[in-house]
Amino acid sequence: MMKSGTKEKVSSIVCYAGCDWWYHNRGLFVTQVMIRLAMHTKVLFINSLGLRVPSLKQDRRALHKIFRKIRSCVRFLRKDQESGMYVMSPISLPLWSSKLGCLFNTYSIMVQVKLAMFILRIKSPIYYVGCPAAWEVVKKVRRRYLVYERTDLFEEMPEVDKPYIKSLDNDLVQSSDLVLYVDAAMYDEGVKINPNSILIGHGVDFAFFASADESDYVPADIANVPKPIVGYFGDICDKTFDFDLMRHLAAGLPGMSFVLIGPLSSDVGCLREFKNVHILGQKTYQDIPHYGKVFDASILPWKKSRWVIHSYPIKIKEYLALGRPFVSVDIPAVKLFDHVTYVAGDYDDFVVKLRQAVEDKDAENIQRRRESVRLETWDSKIEQIVDFIEKGQVGNTNSG
Repeated sequence: MMKSGTKEKVSSIVCYAGCDWWYHNRGLFVTQVMIRLAMHTKVLFINSLGLRVPSLKQDRRALHKIFRKIRSCVRFLRKDQESGMYVMSPISLPLWSSKLGCLFNTYSIMVQVKLAMFILRIKSPIYYVGCPAAWEVVKKVRRRYLVYERTDLFEEMPEVDKPYIKSLDNDLVQSSDLVLYVDAAMYDEGVKINPNSILIGHGVDFAFFASADESDYVPADIANVPKPIVGYFGDICDKTFDFDLMRHLAAGLPGMSFVLIGPLSSDVGCLREFKNVHILGQKTYQDIPHYGKVFDASILPWKKSRWVIHSYPIKIKEYLALGRPFVSVDIPAVKLFDHVTYVAGDYDDFVVKLRQAVEDKDAENIQRRRESVRLETWDSKIEQIVDFIEKGQVGNTNSG
């Protein structure tokens, strides 16, 4: 739990998130951190500033995302009753690499955020940045303390101006009072530039996932799927998801049902030909554990791209908290849990490991998987962040 006195020691927070509170997965690092900090201090959560224009050719949900962004901006500033946070969707254009676009966005957002801060009576806040483009705004304002959430290789995101995003990232790493990392390789590189860095790793809402078995509730669309069920939850997009591997598994294991849960950002037609593949779409965060508890095994069928290799999928710890056997491609983040995980070297090995996994019903193994992440809670991560801030924020005021 958060230590007493946090409200007094950690001032109000203005968070430039890399996601949209109203529409994105509540399990993300920034949302989980802000949900907990909002219990103890005032938080202004600023939705994603938009680094890129969705591609109508490559992203089947591009129009949906554009209209979703418009709807979010129309809300402008509202209090989320569930979390207690104030959520803001400033108007900006996905033209940050253009000089005129950047200039318009910078001053437009600055005015909008200052207005929101005035309305909410926020003075001298901690700035928390989870979106590199926010540096264009934050570097120009007087700030008490700056936290940079460096949880991804932002420059490796599709359709972004890589040199520009990389330059923003470099500036943020150098200028922040605290940089948060989840990937060891990124941390090893970044801590040489800024020693005020923490390799913190993702957290997990352990009780939320581990206790799902205690409920009799099973979502209707998975209740009658034939067993054994191999499940995945997360974005289904070309950036991460290995469709060739998924086809290989479905073809090689026709007696297993593969359940895919998450938003569809890519064409999944290549999977619909398999009768044992069940694509259920996006679900609420609250329902995810109740799908996961039905899995006989969970999987991470991701490409081994540079972005993925330096990522730390939150779902790893969520899968383990569920206690079910977990099979994954061989990436650094999974190796931290290779003693409780089936790690596949290639496509054929993935088939072999998955056969082993669905037969793994040992109660001791279920407990071992849960124990491996029991202490990796979001509350424990918040304690590390708050401890670091408390030691360094007093009297520390910077200006751009």
